[in-house]
Amino acid sequence: MNLIEELQSMQRQIDPARRRQMLSAFADLFFDSAEHYSDRLLIQYSDVLADLLQRVDPETRAEIAERIADAPHASQALHLFLAQAELDVAAPVLRRSRVLGDEALVQIATNKSEGHRLAIAMREHLSETVTDVLVEFGEPTVLQAVTLNLGAEISELSFGRLAEFAEKDEGLLDAMSQRPDLPGAAADRILRLLPAEARSRLATLLAADRESVRPLLSQAAWVARQQRLDRALERLEAKGLIRQIAEGELPRDVVVKWLAGKDRVLDLALVFAELAEFRESVMTSCLLKADNGPLVVLMRSLDLSEDAVRSVAVMRCRRLSLPLCERDQLLARWHAIQPETAKRAMRFTRLRASHGAAAAA
Repeated sequence: MNLIEELQSMQRQIDPARRRQMLSAFADLFFDSAEHYSDRLLIQYSDVLADLLQRVDPETRAEIAERIADAPHASQALHLFLAQAELDVAAPVLRRSRVLGDEALVQIATNKSEGHRLAIAMREHLSETVTDVLVEFGEPTVLQAVTLNLGAEISELSFGRLAEFAEKDEGLLDAMSQRPDLPGAAADRILRLLPAEARSRLATLLAADRESVRPLLSQAAWVARQQRLDRALERLEAKGLIRQIAEGELPRDVVVKWLAGKDRVLDLALVFAELAEFRESVMTSCLLKADNGPLVVLMRSLDLSEDAVRSVAVMRCRRLSLPLCERDQLLARWHAIQPETAKRAMRFTRLRASHGAAAAA
């Protein structure tokens, strides 16, 4: 009897606590030396792991699944076994496993829970085959996750369905407005769903994005995918900066100056939206409108320093091809308004917006 056969025989006879210890030790042995094993031995080890995992408590199973999710040497059968388990166990494998192919992901998405589909939607890359299945279920959280995942390839058919769902889902509508690969028909439908001011702003952004992105999609799809992933990482970075501001780790002035210096208008809009408690689309419009009045009031109400305001003004001049005298004019208007006046104006605007939303509902 070899070592693996002995382990299989022993683990059926010992108590649960000892079985957990055995599983942990066996997993350590597997992960530390897997690259040196033959394919046959890898399959045997994976089979023993799967057998052990069935005989331990869900918490222990979830801990091991976290490690196996990134293990390229574990067999596909082991990854598939974990991916079809309860959600706490399956989620890390569904999000990160590079062993699971489209066929397995489609099968799991079709037969398992919404939580399993949400985990799949958060994978680094998704093919159209998989996203078509995810979109077909029409679950709001999954739809938003797929749309916000710029590593997900989305077919024209699925974009059409997303646009249909977005008619009743403002979060999904906002997520779609961030896709640089929106087909023309879906983009036109999305634009019609937005208020006039936001429609004008988004049309400009989409037009600019299409000019740069569509040639890449036709010439080298992988380059476009990398750009989408870069944008997703930038957005995650912006959310991290917001969290650091909230926790007092970074001054808001530093964040605003850095984003403005990098011409990251959309991320700056996201930061302003969080700080001012306004919709992100409204903040984007403030930053890109020729009339700087609303932006001046916003920045004065946020108690930004003159250096931070100047950085935003310079960014606008670059982005909107405005003369530098526009920078000086914005700064003069910013100096002319008192902080308390600006804060009252913002409170009134928020109140009016909330009443308008309530009336519309």
